[in-house]
Amino acid sequence: MSRETTFLLAVLGVLGGAFMGVLSMKLLVPRPPAGAGPDVDPQEVVAASHDLVEPPALEPRVPTASSPAVRRDPFVTRSAFSAPDAEIQDKIAPPPAAPAFAPPAAIEPDPAEDIRAAPAAPIAGSYVTASGDTWWSIAERAYGDGRLYRALFSWNRRLDPRVSTTPGTRLEIPPQPKLAAAWPKLMP
Repeated sequence: MSRETTFLLAVLGVLGGAFMGVLSMKLLVPRPPAGAGPDVDPQEVVAASHDLVEPPALEPRVPTASSPAVRRDPFVTRSAFSAPDAEIQDKIAPPPAAPAFAPPAAIEPDPAEDIRAAPAAPIAGSYVTASGDTWWSIAERAYGDGRLYRALFSWNRRLDPRVSTTPGTRLEIPPQPKLAAAWPKLMP
């Protein structure tokens, strides 16, 4: 055999091996069961009521007569939270005074530039994105909880795979029970 023939057979063998590898990956990868994932129709799914658990309080609990005492860290003492010693206090520099700055009277802030100029009204139905919108801010205005942004993104991505928050994009804002029924694993 000539050198060219050997080279062409080697290239053909590599291409055939790659094709067989991709084909076997497509055929042997397990698929999700029917009815799971994005193929669930939200109109057919009825959200079951769940017992909600209140999130833990962020402030420390103060022990009362009816509640048990708060467990304390044995390595943290009350003195760790007291005022610093006098010798340390002398070494701490006072914060620098803020410079007196007054903007010129001719320049007034443009309310259209400041995104947070006015509190946003809750969103329902469909929404057209504006400059500065993020998935988090849209979910926070629509549902009062920005953590629902992943489910909201998935809902809109199912409708349009190239969805984004570019200004002027129309997004669908479904009711929260429908969103929870369609994407339960993405709910916080």
